[in-house]
Amino acid sequence: MESISQPLIKSLNDLGLSNYEASVYAALVLYDNAEAKELVDFLKISKPSVYEALDHLSEMGLAVKRVTKPARYSAISPEMTIDLLMGRHRKSADRALQALRVLEKEKVRTDKEDALWTIYGDANIEYKIRELFGKAKREINCMIGVRYLPFIENIKIRTISLHLIVISDNPDLEKKLRKRFPEKNADIHVITTAQFRVPPPFAPPEFEELHNQMDVENILELFIDDEESLMVPPFISGSVSVLNTRNKGAVLQMKMFSQLNWKRFTEGEKLPFPPHHAPKMKK
Repeated sequence: MESISQPLIKSLNDLGLSNYEASVYAALVLYDNAEAKELVDFLKISKPSVYEALDHLSEMGLAVKRVTKPARYSAISPEMTIDLLMGRHRKSADRALQALRVLEKEKVRTDKEDALWTIYGDANIEYKIRELFGKAKREINCMIGVRYLPFIENIKIRTISLHLIVISDNPDLEKKLRKRFPEKNADIHVITTAQFRVPPPFAPPEFEELHNQMDVENILELFIDDEESLMVPPFISGSVSVLNTRNKGAVLQMKMFSQLNWKRFTEGEKLPFPPHHAPKMKK
């Protein structure tokens, strides 16, 4: 006779059933209808656990009890079961989201914000980027490498000012981005990797060596309403980690340097620093 697989039990666990409930429901689907004793013998679990699971499944509408002696039980169809469980999840999710939004509005801020947090992994980074784009109220300033483009392609900016630089050698990308963000308040630029690698006037002689350690796809500079920022330097790395901060001083300082580069890349402005002159070597 077919056994109940662990992946099936795990899937039903994820939908809200306990191990016993998942096992008993799956056994009822297999048996068509069964007495509690048959389920105990098949599943090798205790009679009280089987009866408790049957009672709960009946309360949820996932099992039907037939009034016979002894009582027999049958499962509703798998399709109906999945619909019912998903419906319960959706209702619970809606209730939880409403309650969490209330808590978010009442958020208690500490007097001292930690300067930097570190976020690891593409999934967490994507979630954080989407979260910040979604919570922005006034302005988004963003410079990114192409690896992050999929993270923002379905984001809507509404009436928020968007200032976006993407570093890419794709000649058609800027046109596509302007079509993706057609809002009048969207200022979009695509610069080539060669443009990005041009040293600023104050760069030291070691800047050329820095080029060899640079991977522009990794760069991320994101500032939201002067309140929060994400930063990834453009360096070669096997795994990307993002620096995240809500510390006001840190956000404003990092944004200040980012805006200097923004003007240099998009407007060709020279930075307000004297050029660096390497010391002359003595003969």
